[in-house]
Amino acid sequence: MSTTSLKLSDELKAEIQRFAAQDGVSTHAFMVRTLEDAVARAQRRRTIIDEAEASLDEVLAGGPVYAAEDVHRWARARLAGRSTTAPKPMERPEPSARPARRRRA
Repeated sequence: MSTTSLKLSDELKAEIQRFAAQDGVSTHAFMVRTLEDAVARAQRRRTIIDEAEASLDEVLAGGPVYAAEDVHRWARARLAGRSTTAPKPMERPEPSARPARRRRA
């Protein structure tokens, strides 16, 4: 395990101490937990972005696309516990009408 030193403003340090006391933990434990939560959120965000980019690649390669209102109707029915058939894919636009894939910055 490594040690890291952080320079905190007096105001931030006081807030951390206040929240740690409310939670009944040390300031160290509060900061470690907070950093773990931030890393987990960043990892989830990266996963969502990666999955979205993979979906876009699939669509741009000719995969199926669906009308939002059809998907919403299907999802509402499923959530209500009603049996329903999956929406049908839409007709594909001409290749020249497809959006270009954006590159990550």
